Amino acid sequence: MNLPHAICGSALFVAALISGAQTALATPAHTLEIVDKVPAFEQFYKKATAHPLSPDARWDMWQKDYGIAAVPPGPDGQKMARKLLDGAWDKYPALLPALAVLNKTAHSFAKDDFEKVNALLKTQGTPIKTKLVLYVGQFDDNAYTVPPMGKRAATVVVPVENPDLRVTLAHELTHSVHMQLAHVKNSFGGPLGETVFLEGVAMHASKKIVPGLADEAYTQRKTDGDWLKRCLAKKAAVLSGIRADLNKSGHEIAMKYTFGDGNTGMPREVYCAAWIVVGQMLKTQSLARLARIPESKMPAVIAAAIAKN
Repeated sequence: MNLPHAICGSALFVAALISGAQTALATPAHTLEIVDKVPAFEQFYKKATAHPLSPDARWDMWQKDYGIAAVPPGPDGQKMARKLLDGAWDKYPALLPALAVLNKTAHSFAKDDFEKVNALLKTQGTPIKTKLVLYVGQFDDNAYTVPPMGKRAATVVVPVENPDLRVTLAHELTHSVHMQLAHVKNSFGGPLGETVFLEGVAMHASKKIVPGLADEAYTQRKTDGDWLKRCLAKKAAVLSGIRADLNKSGHEIAMKYTFGDGNTGMPREVYCAAWIVVGQMLKTQSLARLARIPESKMPAVIAAAIAKN
């Protein structure tokens, strides 16, 4: 999520994730399928710029021919996607010449990070199947992951222009593996305590997989200024406020703590709490052990950990 990264994923407003050029990396137990949607964007952009279009006509074409953005589901997400597209449009000409290199880099990073995630979470002998969709986003430094649904594998969706591409891939691929180990079914709008748990594991895992960076690289977007500093300064208030809502679920509660200003006026409080609380838990437990705590127990585990802070 960077939202830093979308909540298991941050949800989705996706037209077609299944089609597209595909490659796969497999071990006896692990499979990473990569779906390349970059060519689909290039085709859409070529069509959309062949003749002058109004913003409304461009939006209609985007929805029909492409339609991928890291936003929540429903009307709120559609409004956000429209705003993102309009804001990104004038930036695309400069991006187009770099897409081939960015896409190739994303493929390479993804394969390496997938192996490192599985090693970190000790998944040897456990079948892990992840689908990764690489696409051209709207320069919002975002990404998301959707848990397995029916016969569909856990699906990670990452824009190739993300400036924190390596960390973002490590974060979201951790989500995909963690969801399979803990048998996660909820997506956007699941219990808040579950989201705190998932995001905390993913942020701290990305620090292990891509070491050596400042903590800001694993917790916030480049445009977030002093977000982590404010998070740590408001630690007591953030944890106290979020604790009462850990068992709450639904679109409204997810929006409040993910895209809204939470209880302290600081955006993305769910990630602030996640970084702090899971960081404390890792002083006595490993990421591999935490990753096997069942989905149903995650809110209670987070509540107990907050009580100790």
